[in-house]
Amino acid sequence: MDTWVILFIVAALVFGSRFLLMEPWLPLKLSEPIQQVLSYSAPAVLTAIAAPIVFIREDKLNLSMGNHYLIAAIIVVFLALVTRNTLLTVILGMLSFLVLRQIL
Repeated sequence: MDTWVILFIVAALVFGSRFLLMEPWLPLKLSEPIQQVLSYSAPAVLTAIAAPIVFIREDKLNLSMGNHYLIAAIIVVFLALVTRNTLLTVILGMLSFLVLRQIL
């Protein structure tokens, strides 16, 4: 099965289950601990998708400073901590990635 198909299926399952189980207007009510556990599902899936993109180049672990994906990821983490603004972090992170691609 194609990798993209698997990623879309997993994403649909996780986000769909979060929507169905956590939407306030639905009659299904979950306990607070279960809702807390479900709140970690989206970041976990995004990490599982992003980690291979950031750390693996040409089927090998690449932790060098020449890996513009890794440097951009570090910049984005720093921006997220400093700005606490998702939209600003995404925009600045994308700009930093584009600049790094041109430089490296």
